[in-house]
Amino acid sequence: MIRCTAALLVALALVWPSATAAQPRTVDGVTIDPDAELVVALADDTTNMDPRIGMGSIRSNYIRQVFEGLVDVDAQGRPVPGLALSWKPVNELTWEFALRHGVTFHDGEPFNADTVLFNLDRFFRRNLDKWGLKDVLAATSFEKTYPFVTRWEKVDDYTVRIHTSEPAPTLWDFIGREPMVPKAYTIKHAVDGLNERPVGTGPWKMVEWKRKTSMLFERNDAYWGTQPLVRKMRFQIIPEGAARIAALRAGQVALIEAVPPFDAPALAQDSKLKIVSSPQKLSCRIYLNARPQDKYDSGGKDGLFSDQRVRLALNLAVNKDAIIKKIFNGYALANASPVATVAYGYAAQEPYPYDPARARALLAEAGFRDTNPLTLQLLFPAKHYGQSFDEMTPAVAEMLKDVGVQVTIKPVDFATLLQTASKGTLPPNGGFAACRTGNNLDADDFLRDWSSIAMINWAPYPPELMSLYTATRREVDAQKRLKLLSDLQRQVRDWAPVVALYQEVKVYAHSARVLRFTPLPELNMDFRGVALKK
Repeated sequence: MIRCTAALLVALALVWPSATAAQPRTVDGVTIDPDAELVVALADDTTNMDPRIGMGSIRSNYIRQVFEGLVDVDAQGRPVPGLALSWKPVNELTWEFALRHGVTFHDGEPFNADTVLFNLDRFFRRNLDKWGLKDVLAATSFEKTYPFVTRWEKVDDYTVRIHTSEPAPTLWDFIGREPMVPKAYTIKHAVDGLNERPVGTGPWKMVEWKRKTSMLFERNDAYWGTQPLVRKMRFQIIPEGAARIAALRAGQVALIEAVPPFDAPALAQDSKLKIVSSPQKLSCRIYLNARPQDKYDSGGKDGLFSDQRVRLALNLAVNKDAIIKKIFNGYALANASPVATVAYGYAAQEPYPYDPARARALLAEAGFRDTNPLTLQLLFPAKHYGQSFDEMTPAVAEMLKDVGVQVTIKPVDFATLLQTASKGTLPPNGGFAACRTGNNLDADDFLRDWSSIAMINWAPYPPELMSLYTATRREVDAQKRLKLLSDLQRQVRDWAPVVALYQEVKVYAHSARVLRFTPLPELNMDFRGVALKK
């Protein structure tokens, strides 16, 4: 008999509040303006609105306003019913999802079991010819990452079963958290339609997109859940932190993300503003090319960073405590685990010490000395992640130079970085700085990074770690699985596939007019129930 994880039991015990019939005029005894526009300043625009193309830390903010998954999360990051009312294992190899009745997409198309089957076809790249769809370059290749998912079936209009070839205790998570797109609309308008005119079931309808400038949403009055308490919402793109703060002080925007950490204390002293923060499921790293030559398109020779000693040396060369103190003013965590602290199954690991002498010794052991220095071509997505990422990356490069690494930083726009990483065109001595995010709730979402060749897998698991990872994926006993997850995190920490830098604690500032905004430990902001004072 399969045993449910603690997270699953929580999910099945909770019920998401239903929509109210009319817009309230007061919140917590304060008069609000239900016809107002909430303006939110973000550091960057999204590159797409089709969830299958990928949902990074920036893009999720946009996509999850419009689209929803079967499984939602509450303010503490715990699973709650979304488009599915419940989910349960029927047996060791079958999961069943009971779907919510009466939900429609923004264009009126009903959400039902046929919707879910169509989305599963897209996830796993099946029947695309049947639906007349072109494949998309997805951040997660489900057919490679989850090959044990074998088939799916419609039990009735509001019940779906998914079958696997082996026990899959986290299936509710990696499938349940993936946003659902409409079947008929997608077949008719294809990916271009989803990107330019996205149609979801979410609380907000996208009505205008001015690339690199703003995105305008309107409240979905037919939304099944807790409705927004303002009529419109606009995401305004303001790349510079100082400019976002100026816009907030001037009343041009009501809320800003990615507050520069050293500006947060001063803003907190302003009675007209409020500062809130939350640890994020966002681990910032340097990815290093440790792939064999046949696993990336540049090819020619193996990645220069395949030697574990080299990768460990680079971790020892970075003074993470100094970065957190001097660049992030304490708004970051030094996390040596590959798993974010807010994910289910996280196990704390011993920090990498700052030890430049040991770093130089390890590089010398690996054959990199002054006469044969290690080189690193580092791609850097400038003005994308906000909150001091742009200051952090050059500082890390200087620390690596201090132990003899010849680092060349190449600033690129995020779309270029995404294309390079997705297509596998890093040079043998290439790497890139990026923040690894997680759309799912379980530790597996991070630990699968090195299990199959994908955008963020530049150091494939060796056989012994692959075996342990496979065991974590198949174990259905919750306590045994937690132990396996802890063991794997410790071994990945020692194997050092990436240069672990920090986990973000995201800082927001908003006008005192904004009521009930709570930051999530997820990638996106949730504006359901957020109001503006009259």
